[in-house]
Order: sequence, then structure tokens, then C-alpha cells
Amino acid sequence: MSSSKPAPIAIVGGGPCGLTLARLLERAGIDYVVFERDVSPQGTARFQGGTLDLSAEGGQAALNAAGLSAEFEKLARYESSTIFIQDWQGKNQLSEGGGESDRPEIDRLQLRQILLDSIPAHRVRWNKSLSSVERINAKKTQTQSKSSSPADWLLHFNDGSTESGFRLIVGSDGGWSKLRQLITSAKPQYSGKMFIEGCISLDNPEWDAAFKMVGAGNSIAMGNGLSLAVQQMSDRSYRVYMGVEASPEFTRPGGDADVNDMPKARETINRLYSNWAPHLRGFVAGAEGPWRPWLLHRMNQEIYLPDALRNDGKVDEKSWTRTPGVVLLGDAAHVTTPNGEGVNDAMNDAKLLFEHITAELANDAGQVYDAEIDSATLERAIVAYEGQMRPHAYEMIQDSINFEDMMYKEDGPQRMQVLFHSKEEQNEASKKH
Repeated sequence: MSSSKPAPIAIVGGGPCGLTLARLLERAGIDYVVFERDVSPQGTARFQGGTLDLSAEGGQAALNAAGLSAEFEKLARYESSTIFIQDWQGKNQLSEGGGESDRPEIDRLQLRQILLDSIPAHRVRWNKSLSSVERINAKKTQTQSKSSSPADWLLHFNDGSTESGFRLIVGSDGGWSKLRQLITSAKPQYSGKMFIEGCISLDNPEWDAAFKMVGAGNSIAMGNGLSLAVQQMSDRSYRVYMGVEASPEFTRPGGDADVNDMPKARETINRLYSNWAPHLRGFVAGAEGPWRPWLLHRMNQEIYLPDALRNDGKVDEKSWTRTPGVVLLGDAAHVTTPNGEGVNDAMNDAKLLFEHITAELANDAGQVYDAEIDSATLERAIVAYEGQMRPHAYEMIQDSINFEDMMYKEDGPQRMQVLFHSKEEQNEASKKH
């Protein structure tokens, strides 16, 4: 038996789920360190994500567990939870949500700041972009590798530094996670759709029209193979998301909508929306640059199924396997195309993993610390977490596929209304139980 202290938990990625886990560990007095690729806490307002709606059972529940509900309520925009839906001709209009909604909006940067302010500054190491992961003792036999621990892995960062010797390695490093390769070789698949993001600032000629249509909330128009979303931020500017079906090369250098050549990109996108309703075309034409392409990817659902239900029970190179001491959260675990639940699922992952960790550690309370026993304890927690996360990930990816299909179809507004009402009924049913 060893009497040494546990090593810190490494959290790779300082987004909402990584920082939520950090805050929960901070409150529980569990040692940790966050490695974040941003160079500093001062994120830029553009291209850090738009506004997020936090559900009562998702993001809000995680913040409540983290003791941050009061800080959230100071910034939560309940008046922004309305979503205005219409088709590409400006018809079939309907409005969902509103002031009574339990899904208030908050800017992504505001949410990150709440979480950052809740943990000591020294806990986050900035400008740490993970480039690769290496087994320290690569000569271990296959039998030995099955009993590997997080201490066996060396983290390589883009600044040339390396880190190792952790109690647990948590991958919250986004859709292109470098840590995912330790669990599955599967990678996100391009859906064939992308958003091109621009903005409408307060002095933009289209701002008044946006305010008249959207107010403090959100708008989505769809059909004719395209979509268009407009959402207000906390500073009252608007984000514009132009949804197109195109190859990944569409917005790259030389592509028809090369975003490095704004006149060319504008001409192409304006032409695509040329037969849309005039008020919607105005938001496209008025969207300020620089534009950012957001290619929509998702994981293959199959990898989240138990082996017995996938490929006739055969385990292939894209199967989900356990690497002891390594666990994934959020997009690193289950990236989906947008379905309105991404940040809620990610923050719930952090809460769920934390609950399983603390439950298992409580069972071992009073024992002298032993590294092998501790590793086995945390592994039980991870297995329990994945037992809940994986089935949910399967459902969420299917939900995102249905959502992305709806976003570009003529009957999209009607299908979206049915979807909203179905979710409302499910939420009401869950509250009763």
C-alpha cells in the first residue's frame, strides 16, 4: 500500500463540458488541471460560438450541481427563448417558446466566463493544444496493455511541451479529439451540409428588419435545399447562419464560395438565395464578413451500440473499446450535427461522470491511498458513465440526422413544430416522474 497523494486529473479542453467538470472537481476537493488550446482567457467575440439555450435537465442542472445557478441567472435571457419559424418564401410562419420557456439563452463566451471565474486561475494552462498521445512504454505486451493506466500516456502539445503521470485523462477536446483514437478509430463524417456564419451589427442597414422579425430571440427559415438562421446575441447584434448543401471544397480556396475572396463568396451565396423571400434575402446580402464556414459532422451511430447489436456481434477497428484511465466527454465522445442539445448533452456528460466518480470514491473512503485500487475505482466509474452515455449518444445522433434533414425541406416548418411539441410533451412527462 502506498500513502502518496493521488495525481491530478487531466482535463484536455476548456469548453463548457471540460470546465463544468473542473468546477465540480474543485468543489469536491479533487486535484485536476485543464489544458486549453486558446492562448488566453480573453476569447474573441467572433467565431467562439453564438448563443446557447440551456435546458433545465441539461446545462442548468449541471450549473446547479456546480453551485453556479445564481451566476447563470444574472445573464440568462428568458426573453430570447422564442424561435420564429418560416419557410423559404416567408410563409407557414409560427412561433415557439417565449418568456415562460425553461430554456433561456446565454452567449457561449458568457457561459465560459462563469465557469472560468469559478475555478482558480492556476488550474488552467493556456495555449496547450494537444497534438498527439504516446504510450510511454510502447514495448508492453498486448496482455499488459489491457491493464494500462493513465500514467502510461504522454500528452504532446503544439508548443513542444509534454505532460504525463495523471490519475485520469479526460478528453473534452472537441469533435476532432486527439484522445478519441485511444478508444475508437472512428472519425466524424461530413454530413454534406454546412453553415456559413456572418453577423449583423447594430449599425447594419438590416438590423431593424432583423429586430422586427426576431426581436431578442431566434429565427429559422428552411426549404428549397437551403436554410437560414438569425439569432440575437447579448450585445443585441445578430448572428446569421446560411445553411447550404455542398462539398467541403465549396468555401475553401478556389471554391465557388471561397471565404477568402468575399466578393466571390457573396455573389455565389446571393445567387443561391435569389428566389427566397425578399426580407430573407436581405439578411443574406447584409451579413457582414469575414464569414466563417462551419462544416457539419457527426459520428457513426453504430459505434455506440453494444458489440452484440453491431455488425452481427463482430468487433472491428471502429468499435468502441475501453482504454483504462481515459474517458471522453461532449463532442469528443459523440459529435453531432446541430439539434439544439449539444451543449446540454456535453455539460450533462460532465455532471454524470462526476457523479459516478464521487460515488465510487465514496465506497473506498477511509482506505489508505493505493494507485492500483484507485485506478480500478475510477475505471468502474467510467464504465458506469459510458453505460449511460453511449445509448444516449446513439439517440442524439439519430435526432441530429432527423433535424438536419428537416432543415432543408419544404415541410420543415411543420415538422419542426411537431418536433417541438413532442419534446414539450416528453419534458412534461419526465417532470411528473
